[in-house]
Amino acid sequence: MQVSRRRYLDASAQDPQWLSPEECVRLAGASPVLWLGGSEPLLHPEIGEVASALVQSGRHVFLHTSGVDLRKRIHEFRPQSRLFFAVEFAGRAGVHDARAGRPGAFSRAMESIRAAKLSGFLVCAHVTVDAQTGVCGIDELFETLDEKDVDGFVVSSGGARHSAALVRKLEEIRGIIRHGGWEQFSVLLESGFAELAAAPAHRQLPGAPAGALEDAD
Repeated sequence: MQVSRRRYLDASAQDPQWLSPEECVRLAGASPVLWLGGSEPLLHPEIGEVASALVQSGRHVFLHTSGVDLRKRIHEFRPQSRLFFAVEFAGRAGVHDARAGRPGAFSRAMESIRAAKLSGFLVCAHVTVDAQTGVCGIDELFETLDEKDVDGFVVSSGGARHSAALVRKLEEIRGIIRHGGWEQFSVLLESGFAELAAAPAHRQLPGAPAGALEDAD
């Protein structure tokens, strides 16, 4: 995985200067697979056009999201074979809601998957793992998401500080996926978290959370 060293502007700042779809395509370079991350790419006012422009340029695009606002923005996207919504989960309902800091976050994420699938989109679950993650709980989460007909699973630390125990846990949970392609993509994505790069806006203010547009090839 090659990682572009780009920056983005914290969406909580006043008057964010977002990159245009054309600028996003230019900055993406020749990378065939793109991970659009950051605090929440759906905050970008033209994110549907950004995703479409990147896909039309021949790339596979994974748009990472909490799923909270996906239903009300989904009309801005068009189902395409190279576009995936990557909906994040930290665990089953209680754990996920606690990590998200809002009751009902798990239910809204699950509903976003249902809405996306009914609209013809490809969806993968991005499961983030840390030292407190229980393997049995993630196994049950995978079963629940399988029932929602997700198209794949990505497992990463989400940028958490690594330890030998966390590395072993990531390997164990990735083994539950039982699909070589998604396991390998998880490993490639993890290798990019050490060098976080661009979500699509002009610059990053001091103290803003890191964003990621990681390029896998």
